[in-house]
Amino acid sequence: YLLREAAALAKKEGIEGAIELREGNAEALPFADSHFDVTMACTVMEEGNADRMLAECVRVTKSGGRVAVIVRSLDMPWWVNLPLRADLKKKAEAQRGNVLKEGCADASLYRRMRQAGLKQLAMLPQWATFSERERLQFQQERIAAMLEPEEVNEWRKAIAQAEAEQTFFIAQPFHCAVGTKA
Repeated sequence: YLLREAAALAKKEGIEGAIELREGNAEALPFADSHFDVTMACTVMEEGNADRMLAECVRVTKSGGRVAVIVRSLDMPWWVNLPLRADLKKKAEAQRGNVLKEGCADASLYRRMRQAGLKQLAMLPQWATFSERERLQFQQERIAAMLEPEEVNEWRKAIAQAEAEQTFFIAQPFHCAVGTKA
């Protein structure tokens, strides 16, 4: 599915000959050692053995190249900009996510990057702010699914009010890091 989507997007942008798409496993990348100048993993290290995935990113990166990693954060708060009572706001902003036991979705990313031998490490906790309709709709429905029925009513009323005032957004936390392979 994702490869078909990527191929269609590459064709639409006129770059299908400039990139190669292939199926792979982040814990055993299908590329030679020192193949890339830059290697990036975005919200994948939560889904498997993060240390093995990071080792693979380092392996396929050329000496002097960069490795960049972004993981969803379970140790930083979400920010839901809605007029909610305190206990409901706390529930809406509670940590959430599916992370495997060997996965990474916290500040341990920074230690892991250092332990992988990366140098000149930049550590960048960030929040992605969703205010556009499609992504915001996805996030608000995920949060609503965790609420009790009476809380959902309050939640939807608060959304309607904030949308009318054009103040509704949700900010999701991420840990980001970039390092250089020696």
